[in-house]
Formats: sequence, structure tokens, C-alpha cells
Amino acid sequence: MNISKISFLSNTVTKPFERFLNGFEISHYPLNTVIQQLFTKLDDELLVILLDIGFFTTDYNKNFEILKNALIVFRQNNNSKIIINTVFDEFNDIYMPLKYKQEAKLISLNEQIASLMTEINDLAVLDFYGLCKEYGAGNLIDKKNRYLFQVPFTKQALKLISDRIKELILLFNQPRIKVMALDADNTLWGGIIGEDGLDNIQIDNNYPGIVYKEFQRYCLELKQSGIILILLSKNDPKTLEEVFRTKDMPLKLEDFAAVAVNWEPKSENLIKILKKLKLSTSGIIFLDDTDAEIAQMSQRVGVKCYKMHPENPLLNLQTLKDIPHLKTLHVSDEDSNKTKLYRQEEERLNLSEMLQSKDDFIASLKINITVTCNNDTHLQRIAQLINKTNQFNLTTKRYDLAQIKQMMQNDFVYDFKVQDRFGDMGIVGIVIIKNHTVDTFVMSCRVLGREIEQAIISIIAQKHKKLEAVYCKSAKNSLVEKFYDENHFVLSHQQNGCKYYKLNSLLKINPNIKVTDES
Repeated sequence: MNISKISFLSNTVTKPFERFLNGFEISHYPLNTVIQQLFTKLDDELLVILLDIGFFTTDYNKNFEILKNALIVFRQNNNSKIIINTVFDEFNDIYMPLKYKQEAKLISLNEQIASLMTEINDLAVLDFYGLCKEYGAGNLIDKKNRYLFQVPFTKQALKLISDRIKELILLFNQPRIKVMALDADNTLWGGIIGEDGLDNIQIDNNYPGIVYKEFQRYCLELKQSGIILILLSKNDPKTLEEVFRTKDMPLKLEDFAAVAVNWEPKSENLIKILKKLKLSTSGIIFLDDTDAEIAQMSQRVGVKCYKMHPENPLLNLQTLKDIPHLKTLHVSDEDSNKTKLYRQEEERLNLSEMLQSKDDFIASLKINITVTCNNDTHLQRIAQLINKTNQFNLTTKRYDLAQIKQMMQNDFVYDFKVQDRFGDMGIVGIVIIKNHTVDTFVMSCRVLGREIEQAIISIIAQKHKKLEAVYCKSAKNSLVEKFYDENHFVLSHQQNGCKYYKLNSLLKINPNIKVTDES
């Protein structure tokens, strides 16, 4: 759902925000009715709950619990996306230990507000406390207008908050970048190994080396949040390995899902890596300091490229932080382990090349599929798979968290977790059954080729005897166009570009695949 309407709910006057949110339809709920409105059935695309510190001042913890409970009730009754802000307060400097004790309580309150993102679906937090620290509270808060008119925000604050609202709307609306491919020389460190030598590259605690360290730390945080890092370098492999082995750097070679260090074009290396990892070229960015490499990557692979500036590494750091769609609202366990999962996948591919037959390969993997149904603790991952999977997606239907949670009350939302001898791959498949019909079937492409998809549809068929299914063609799901034809379904009719099937007979699960049914 593309958000075009914004509703404000606040204990301050929010009318001034309209001049900074051009292009959106803006509405405002009555002042100081925050809790009352949250207990009401509302019809908003996006609800911005903008709170000044006065909402909490009588008792931080008590008022936060009231707010949290109201938000929980609101989410049960409403599908609106929510933005809520952290708050700022200034304390009198009469007695320093008391001042910092009050500051600690405020920080604790903001930690609780931030934790709402993991507890309430489709909720994002706007960090006004952080803005005050960055730009200065005196520049963002007008105390006189706060007390006279309940308008605490300066013009600068209005613009900054509006910009953050628009940024969060993009996070709600747009898919996140999946892969960041990085050059090494003059990107991860200053200098060129082959020209400057190992001892003279800049990656230390002095300028400019310390800036490259900060750049690497940011890359590491992105990796830990689910961005896949790929290293592409025209270098001698042993020399580059020595850099990672001997230099004190935040990034290690194992932080990269794939590494290509040779003298081949980086575009060719990236194409090979993407094919091996079963990744498309969408949602990929490339960072390099050489115009020729950027031009070739842009033309050959068609990915978005960003120029690094070795003459000013601070500019590199800012470029990285300004790249759209690197941020995220949620980090799942699968996101945190994504690089590890892809490295395990490389081990599986190596095993597959060693064994002579597919049956031997599947038998050697010792696959175990665990199925659960209507498990709301898996909501975030379920929504993530449904909304990000394009290739193995039989209908390409998209559902948000609230819709999935509602289906868990009325229908069957199955999730499938896969483990094998190399490790836990997490939840890799989702099937939604409505009225004996497969409404949604999505699966991560990284587990294809092991008969897991056949096992999943067989598990579902055993549970729903008169099973029907639909395939709706999209621009990206031709991979599964024949899936039902090849798995014991018969075509009943076609309508509006979709094929409708009925189950003909049960498909047997490969005896080398173990199923643990927790549904």
C-alpha cells in the first residue's frame, strides 16, 4: 500500500507540519485525545503519534504503560501504519548526580518507546531525542510557544521531523536493498595494496585511516542487520588475505557472503556470484572509486553504483549513510544470520558437485522440515517472505502484518523451517490455505533443487484433502509456471491470466527428508 494520507494524533498542535508535507493529504485529530482515539476504530493509512514530553512527565513508566496498552488495542482493531516519536527533555543543572539520574530515566523511557517496533506490527519510531542531540535542543524546541500555544517545535524541527516521516514512509513502502558489493582499495581502506604496499595502506586510528575504520563498522552493522556483503577486488588473492589477517579492521573476510579477488572484470565476477547465490540483480548496489569499473558495472549488470572519493574519505562515509533503502524497520533472526546462511549454502554446492547423483546429494544433506501453523511468533518472518519473494511465488499476493494476523484467526498460515547437516536455514517457505485453496505459496530460492518444495506441497495436500491451487503469472515467477502441473495437480480452468488447479493424487515425500509436524 502506497501511503498518500497522513493523520496526526498529538498533545501538540500539528497543523504547521502541512507546509512541509506537500503531496500528502493531511488530517489532525483533536488535541490531547491520544489515548481516547487509540481505543477507537480509525480508518487511517498512516497515523503519526507525535508526543511532546508533557505526555509523560507526571510518571514516565505509568504513562508509557498506558500508551503501550492503548497501542496494543489499536493494533487489534486497526490496520494503519504507525509512526511514534522518542521524546526530549532538559533538566536543571543544580546538582549534577540528580541531573544525570533524570537523564537516565529519560533514556530508559526512549528505549521503551523504541522497543515498540518489535512488539507492535507496522510501527516505526521517529527518533526526536536523537535529532535534539544532533542539532541541539535549543534549535528544535521553542519553550515560549510550547507554553503559550502548545506548539513546541521550531521551523527547523518541523522540517527535520517531516523529512524523517517521509523517510519512514519510504521504509514502509519500498523494498530494502539486499546486497552491497564493495571494492577494497580506496574503499575499505585508503591506498592501493599493489602500489603502496601492505604497510602503507590507511586503516588505523589516525586520520584518514580512522575514517575507513568507521566506514567498515557501518558496513558490519549493515551486514548484521541482513544486508549481504560481497567483496570484489582486482588484487592478488594472497595479498588481500594478508590485509584481513594482519590489519586491525572491523570487517573480516568471513563477513562477506562471497569474495572475488582476481583480475577479471568486477561485473563478470558479480554476475557469477549472483548466479551461484541464486540472487537477481534487483536490490543490489556497488561501491567503487574507479569510474571505469562503475560504468562497466552499470552497463553490464544494471545495478545502482556509488562513487567513492579517496581524496576525502569523510565524503565516502556520508555517501554510505545517505544511500536510500539501506535502513530497515525490523531485523529477523534470518536477517542477522544471512551471511552465515549463504556461506553454508556454498558448502552445500560444493557437496553437490562432489556427489554423482541428486538422490545421493539429498540423502547426504539429512534435511529436516519443521512445519507450524498460525504461529504469530513468526509473523515478522512470514510477512518478510511473502512481500520480498518474487521468483518462487505462485500468486504474487502481498499481505501486511495485520492482514496475516487476521488470516491466522480464520484460515491456515503454515510456515516451514528447514535444517540440514550444515545448519539451520530458518523459515524458508510459507503456504496460506483459504477455503481449501492454496492462496499463497512462497519459498526462498536458496533451498531449491532439494525436493523441499515438493515436500511442502505434499505436507499441505495430506492436511487438506480436496486441495485446489492457483498460479498467476508475473514478470518474475516464470520459474514456477509448471510447478502444479509437475506435482500431481490437474488444470481445471484459466481466468484473467491465472491457472486454476485441483489436486489429482498425493505426491510422496522423498524418504530422505524428515518432517517434524508442530502444526
